[in-house]
Amino acid sequence: MSARKASSNDQHEVNSRDLENATLTTHDAVRRSQRIAIQLHQLIAASITVTSLRNEQDILKSLAGSLRKVFDADESVVSLNTGPTAPLRGIARRGKKTICEVPANEQSSEYPTTWEVGSETRLENGWLVAPILERRDRARGVIAVRRGFAFDDEDKEVLALLAQMASSALGAVELGRSVESSEARLRVLIETAPVGIVEADVEGRVRWWNRAASEVFAWPEFGEGSDGHESSFPEATLPELRELWSEVLHGGPVDGRDFVDVEIAGKLRVLSASAALLPPTGTEAFGILTLIDDVTNHRELKAELRHAYTMEIRGQVASRIAHDFNNLITLISGYAEILSSDLGENERALAMVKEIQSTASRASMLTTQLQAIGRTRDPELMVFSPVSVIQSNAEVLERILGSNIDVRFVLDVRAGNVHVDADQFEQMILNLAINARDAMALGGELTIAVAPATLDRSAADSLGLTEGEYVKVTYTDNGVGMDDVTRERCFEPLFTTKGPFQGTGMGLAAARRLAEESHGAIVCRSQLGEGTTFEITFPTVADELDDRSRLVVPERPRGSATILIVDDDEELRRFMSRILERNGYRVVEADSAERALQVVDEFEDTFDLLVSDVVMGEMSGRDLAKSLQTQEPGLAVLLVSGTAKRSILEELDKGASDFLAKPFKPSDLVDRVHDLLARRP
Repeated sequence: MSARKASSNDQHEVNSRDLENATLTTHDAVRRSQRIAIQLHQLIAASITVTSLRNEQDILKSLAGSLRKVFDADESVVSLNTGPTAPLRGIARRGKKTICEVPANEQSSEYPTTWEVGSETRLENGWLVAPILERRDRARGVIAVRRGFAFDDEDKEVLALLAQMASSALGAVELGRSVESSEARLRVLIETAPVGIVEADVEGRVRWWNRAASEVFAWPEFGEGSDGHESSFPEATLPELRELWSEVLHGGPVDGRDFVDVEIAGKLRVLSASAALLPPTGTEAFGILTLIDDVTNHRELKAELRHAYTMEIRGQVASRIAHDFNNLITLISGYAEILSSDLGENERALAMVKEIQSTASRASMLTTQLQAIGRTRDPELMVFSPVSVIQSNAEVLERILGSNIDVRFVLDVRAGNVHVDADQFEQMILNLAINARDAMALGGELTIAVAPATLDRSAADSLGLTEGEYVKVTYTDNGVGMDDVTRERCFEPLFTTKGPFQGTGMGLAAARRLAEESHGAIVCRSQLGEGTTFEITFPTVADELDDRSRLVVPERPRGSATILIVDDDEELRRFMSRILERNGYRVVEADSAERALQVVDEFEDTFDLLVSDVVMGEMSGRDLAKSLQTQEPGLAVLLVSGTAKRSILEELDKGASDFLAKPFKPSDLVDRVHDLLARRP
């Protein structure tokens, strides 16, 4: 009995223990389920929070706090080791505020910071650590947690999940930053693009445009209280733009469609357009991207370059004509001078010779203009008073203008001196008078004025000059005037409206060249039927006047030297020989530089002077002079040319070399030869 009772008690105890164990197991399962539910809820909250964050500091700080709560940890850390903001770490401690900091010492062992490639979540010095992977073989940093009780496998899985969450959030931030950077660069590129960029729908309604488009179409800048409904393409461009857009809709990009004479803000412009189809985005349907370039200035520049090239060709032709013409004028004027000295008292013949000389002088002015256009003649600068020059030419000007034109001189004696080529200045005032006369065929009035002028910065900039003191020479007539096209072309070389055999078209071109070479400017103002005004502005100088009229020409002694004359023009060579022979010199001729070298080698005596043309065959006169001065130091050299400049003497013996420009008079040649020979020791 007692044994049976004891057995019953034992069974009861066993059942009680089983029930107690079952109860404990149930309680553990409930607690575990509750903990998992809490962790899941915390993970979801952490995920939502982290996803909304846009910088690494906030992400690391939020994750560290969530990590400590999920694991009920004493301490948690999220470290970032790579990237633009690294090194950086978020730290959460029980009972303390969560922080994000830049580590003072990256090698500190207080927190886990590094990760071994290929390792999984692991325990390290009491920390449960997982990598924040950037890619499979590279970690951005680590996520770690520490607490007073052990971690199980589920904790490892939860930590790995949080590490993935951190990686995704940090990757999204980097991607967003990269997208923002790309958008910013693209925005700058579009806004600073030199061509207009306009987005419109397929009907041509403007959605958006860049800054260059604002400048092209005179639209306000996009976003400044305006939208596409307030801006539209110019009416003149719409027909062709719609045709362009139609081609884009049915094909691909279309380039290079030009629009000429489009009026924008009161000015006619030339536009070039291309277009491409934009795919639909969001709620917007297909669009068309139109690129507009204002090529007006480019077209004008091309036209100016073509014009400059044309002027260069004309200048070269003019220079060649001037070279040949100078030879003829030298012969005509030279023989006329010799003839006048031989005629004695035959007044009738002398009068005709003077007419020949006068005609040759006018022809010489023409070649000077040709050379000015072709830039083959160095200006012979001198200081003079424009008032005095015009006063001394007043009688000539009145005779040129004729009796049916009333000329009025308004000359201010306070006007300063100028440093200009005097011959070209005289030609300019004569040519301007002739042009005024031709513009007043039925008579009229011409006012020639000289006055001082002080140009401020604004006035000087409008003329392309520097501010300062100037002299202004003004010609004003009440003739037929010029239309805009003629006025814009009036300074072009060889351009004339006077008809065949009535004008050369070089007078105004030479005047402009003179003004520019003298650091001045020339301006034409004219209206059809109301007359024309030319204003020529020269800078004043404080230098004293060059009074060349006071120079005394010494009596020419007869020569006795031996001179070698080299010129490929037989008539000019013979002419120079006769002049020098008439003055007692011994002359030997050569028709080329190569022949001259042979003559020197074969000549038994020595030459005292070389007179040579510059432009000849393969060997130039300058090269011949250099060669002979090397062989015969001290040999005097006189180079003669109608196109070369005095600078051609730079490589020759300066004390024994000189230059004579064509056309020249016999007396000029004799004087220059005598002067060179007189310099010899």
